[in-house]
Amino acid sequence: MTASGSPAEMQEENGKKSAPTKPKDRFRFSSERGRADLNPYVDRIGEHGKLVLTAEKAEQQRGQWRSLLGRSEACPLLLEIGPGNGFFFAELIARFPAAALLAVEIRFKRVWLTADKAKRTKLDNFRVIHHHSGYLDLLFEPGELDAVFINHPDPWPKERHHKHRLLQKSFAEQLATQLRPQGEVWIKSDFDPYGPLAREVFSASHWHEIAYTEDLHGAGSQLLKKAPAKSRFWCADSETNYERKSRKKGARITVAGYRRLPPSGADEAHQTGAER
Repeated sequence: MTASGSPAEMQEENGKKSAPTKPKDRFRFSSERGRADLNPYVDRIGEHGKLVLTAEKAEQQRGQWRSLLGRSEACPLLLEIGPGNGFFFAELIARFPAAALLAVEIRFKRVWLTADKAKRTKLDNFRVIHHHSGYLDLLFEPGELDAVFINHPDPWPKERHHKHRLLQKSFAEQLATQLRPQGEVWIKSDFDPYGPLAREVFSASHWHEIAYTEDLHGAGSQLLKKAPAKSRFWCADSETNYERKSRKKGARITVAGYRRLPPSGADEAHQTGAER
């Protein structure tokens, strides 16, 4: 499952338009806090060389990702949050070889596993970042991303833990800032409440619902037969390793996709012409 956090507790005050602000009470995420004596993968992520970036090194690339990966400014920059073991990220790289691709993962072992899978594509248009999903503003300039993929975020089912969920309105607003106009967000989950929650979280007028189903593999679903016509980055037909295991246990798979409307479309009514 995707590493999650408490984005609601990480909101920033107004600052310079081109740089993230850093409130005094904001916890500073650091890869240097990892202890190799307790977790061998703290050091092992270095085995992948330039393909893996620590939090400190990744923040230095803010606004320069396309250049780092040898791509033009017109090239799509795609991000997966919480790649887990890396199966989906590797397929993403193979599907979009001309794009620049990044994965953000909080766990050292999963950083290593994701980079290991990605290397097998024989492409180098990607980096795997050890960082927390609540700090995207430290990694990306406003409007720098073209698409974000979130597969199976942690459910945090107990009410007292809901504050830790990744899917929150504050996080959706952060994505709205980091995405270019027409940028896309794709969410996949086997936790039934996350379908309605995604709709609530992305209900603001600057989001347009591209696709929605609460049973991707069900008899009534059309999304696997025909991808959304207006999506540039449709990948929900790619089954993750976690998804395969979950389906064997009888779980339904929810998919929700949203497009970031340009400023001119912000006053339009929030559209939901998607599959139900």
